[in-house]
Amino acid sequence: MTSGSERSLEAINAKIAAPANQKDLSRVTHAYDWLKDASLDFLNPTPPVLTWTSLPLTTQADDSNAFDVFPAAAGLPWPTGFPRARQNRHWRVGLKTSTAALEAFVNSTDMSRLVRAADGRSLADVAARHLKVAEEDRFTKFPTYLWPEADEERTKLLATAMVLAFVFDDLWEAHDEQELSTIRDDFIRRLEGGGSEDHSNRTDLQALIDSVVSGFKQQDSIAGNGGHEVIARVIDFSKHIPPQGEFKTLDEYLSYRYVDVAAPFLIYGAKFSISSSVRIDDPKLAKITKLAGDHISLANDLASFDKELREFEQGELRNLVNAVNIIRKLFGLQSWSSAKAFAYAMQCELETQIKGEVEHLEATGALDAEEWRFVKALLIMLAGNVFYSMIASRYGGEEAKLPA
Repeated sequence: MTSGSERSLEAINAKIAAPANQKDLSRVTHAYDWLKDASLDFLNPTPPVLTWTSLPLTTQADDSNAFDVFPAAAGLPWPTGFPRARQNRHWRVGLKTSTAALEAFVNSTDMSRLVRAADGRSLADVAARHLKVAEEDRFTKFPTYLWPEADEERTKLLATAMVLAFVFDDLWEAHDEQELSTIRDDFIRRLEGGGSEDHSNRTDLQALIDSVVSGFKQQDSIAGNGGHEVIARVIDFSKHIPPQGEFKTLDEYLSYRYVDVAAPFLIYGAKFSISSSVRIDDPKLAKITKLAGDHISLANDLASFDKELREFEQGELRNLVNAVNIIRKLFGLQSWSSAKAFAYAMQCELETQIKGEVEHLEATGALDAEEWRFVKALLIMLAGNVFYSMIASRYGGEEAKLPA
């Protein structure tokens, strides 16, 4: 990573993307190195190189909807073997769409009545808290890098779906069961395409949900068949529950985290973003999708750990459910620094396995062109997850803000 004046906003943003793409660049304002205090001397400093540019049966990148960004070349922390990430060109309209979705939650009387047992905040309060964050710094920026190949319409739909998934993630924590049951049933019915026919009585939030479901169906009628699957994964994610006890093994934790980090939703979102008809549940793709989900989990846990530890120590989190904490307990490690190093070693091992699985699929000729196109989208998504986590103020905070 570069230092001093070379780490200025202007220098980094000039280097991170090609001159032709600067007009569409969402400028980087933060650079968070979550491994700065980790003990990494025992690790090979260079993870295996993971690239999607030479996958079989895939064409050269179509840059009409996205373009490459080069964090390492710009001097940013880049703890992964992916040489680059990609950024969606339609990020501005995606953010505007997600802002409108958050506002629909804030203005919903139903969401104001649903109060979380943990902290007494309503779901409207949760949405309002997100709106207080600058638009480019919200969690809603994730789709810009997770699903960069999406066209403008698919970008808008995925942006709204992410808001629905992450705000309604708190739905099952509401303590008024009778109130919850009525609103939950309406939410699920609408996502399943069974909203009321009487449009005159719909709230803005209900109209938003109906519109999004209709939009996903419309896109399925144009190309691919992933829209209804994305909606199904939103429903699934909204139903997941917190851990019910201590994790006895790391595999047990990762199995839980695969669902908790919304890996299925993200993976099916990748399929939808490229207008694909691939069968994700095909056994040929089982290993690569599981490895992808585990990579999302570990990278996210490493990026969010310091933030979550502070919140836990301040009493804002009831449980520290994070791979770094699990690893420290299971291995009896003496420091968080060592636990971070172990977690990062696991991430590098996962990247080695991903590289090996890609090479195996190539050697056996198991996949057709459409399946390789999906694998490419998966790899781009993993790189995008690391990239967003590194540049997001939500993890690094003010300390990670780059000098002007």
